[in-house]
Amino acid sequence: MGIERMHSPKYWRDRAEEFRAKADNCEYPDTRDALRNVAKNYDDLARSAEEIRRTAEAA
Repeated sequence: MGIERMHSPKYWRDRAEEFRAKADNCEYPDTRDALRNVAKNYDDLARSAEEIRRTAEAA
């Protein structure tokens, strides 16, 4: 898959924010923690996407 087909860092950050909002509105602690973990994983994907784009632009 080429970089042009990869989701942008903004895409992943938006997903992370969406799941943080879901977690903030969740009354069940275990579910809230799981949603926050998903948000963290999306943040990690955003950082990876940034690094991939930065590396591709430098090449």
